[in-house]
Amino acid sequence: MSEKTTQFRRTVSGTLNSGMRSVFGSEGRRYFIIEHKDDSSLHSRGEQQKLIVDEVFIGRDSKCQVRIDEKFGTVSREHAMIVKAGDDWKLIHRSQTNQTYVNGQQVQGERMLQNGDEIQLSANGPRLGFIVPQGEQSLVKSIGLTARLNLFRQQALRPYKTALAIISAVALLAIGGLIAWNIIAGRNYEKKFAQLIHEMSLKKDTTIYQEKLIYRYGGNRSGQNNVTSTTNTLSEGDIAGELVAFEDAVFFVRMTDITVSLEGQTTQFPLGDAAPCATGFINSDGYFITARHVIEPWAYFYDLDDISDPFTAAAIVAYLGGTIDATIVAESKNGDRRTYHYTDFTVTKDRDKEVDITATDNNSMNLKIRKAFSSNDYAFLKTNTKSNLVMNKQLATNLPAGTQLDILGFPYSMGGDKNNIRPQYTFAHTSNSGLYHGQIAVTGFNAENGNSGGPVFCKEGDKYYVVGVVSSSLGNHGGIIVPVSSINY
Repeated sequence: MSEKTTQFRRTVSGTLNSGMRSVFGSEGRRYFIIEHKDDSSLHSRGEQQKLIVDEVFIGRDSKCQVRIDEKFGTVSREHAMIVKAGDDWKLIHRSQTNQTYVNGQQVQGERMLQNGDEIQLSANGPRLGFIVPQGEQSLVKSIGLTARLNLFRQQALRPYKTALAIISAVALLAIGGLIAWNIIAGRNYEKKFAQLIHEMSLKKDTTIYQEKLIYRYGGNRSGQNNVTSTTNTLSEGDIAGELVAFEDAVFFVRMTDITVSLEGQTTQFPLGDAAPCATGFINSDGYFITARHVIEPWAYFYDLDDISDPFTAAAIVAYLGGTIDATIVAESKNGDRRTYHYTDFTVTKDRDKEVDITATDNNSMNLKIRKAFSSNDYAFLKTNTKSNLVMNKQLATNLPAGTQLDILGFPYSMGGDKNNIRPQYTFAHTSNSGLYHGQIAVTGFNAENGNSGGPVFCKEGDKYYVVGVVSSSLGNHGGIIVPVSSINY
């Protein structure tokens, strides 16, 4: 005989949105506890689960927040659920073939729950205790932030994990296609440059190195097709010495906190020692420039399996319609210290991709998320300061393959000494002539994560020009640089 059931569809408000409100400690939000009273492979007797979302499914299905062991054959896939009803909670019977009991009485449709009630799934099925903490301990904010984030991952994301994983996979595949081509393009040059550097070290003659570049690639380190000046035969040590003139305009960049707002609730996440470190610079037009992923990391990559990462939380807030800001501190070696906000920067989103996924397994769910790609990896804001870093957009788009590019940045945070901030010198070589998919592809890339957002120089004649912004490394030796020709302010 079929039991009376109440139809109820999982909602975004009752899962994702309520979970986010709990994560951010919304004033007055309360939670309840389910105590497992029978041993199983999933739960031990006496184990207690804290539930922070407004819709809790109970059953053997993997999407259920309170999951029951498969050995309990009389428990349905979605047997029952507990939903918020004002300031209280009610049990909804879902199974069409098995009964649900509260304190030994069969539930017909719905029943309000009281602290201490015992729920039983089928006549001889597992028993669950319903517990409502009292006083201040009943508030969600009494649960530590890390614990709340983990509960959010388990309870709010669990029903939609497949759909979210698809979104992430689609975006990563789109990025991965470009990355793979850049690695292939750079592989042969990498081997050739290794041979040239070996020859140069044996003969200790940089002129030989330069002549080989001209012969094999039709260009030299200055981006010209013929040698007109002996100044282009400088050793790497001399090059690094010349770049000292630009160090004052290159900044160590650190994000100190992220602030997220959703449905009127605002929460700040201090990043502390986990703050990502990168590079930025001020150019001769008075613009502070860095990589977009430095000031908006949540628009690029995040790990849905690690909800304790603030960037993941920020990404979730973004597609739920919330707002995000972040504090960015920039400091140069001469003590010039500046504080900016993510909302101060201009970023280009016209090439961001929107992915629309519909999950149809048991419950309809539409998710939309916009993902940023490396072609948009730059950000800028106007300042009241100008420097000696001149951008050359024409040069940036016409670099011959094999051109040496010189980089200033902070691969080891504050140069390894917080009391002596100084950018480090690194270099790379172009692996293609001109732009490749709108970017400067390089090999022999010696930059690290902290170089992100730093200026990339090329010497033409006797002058250095900024031709790009460090975006990302590819494998151990390749990399992507955003050309300054993409930056239109």
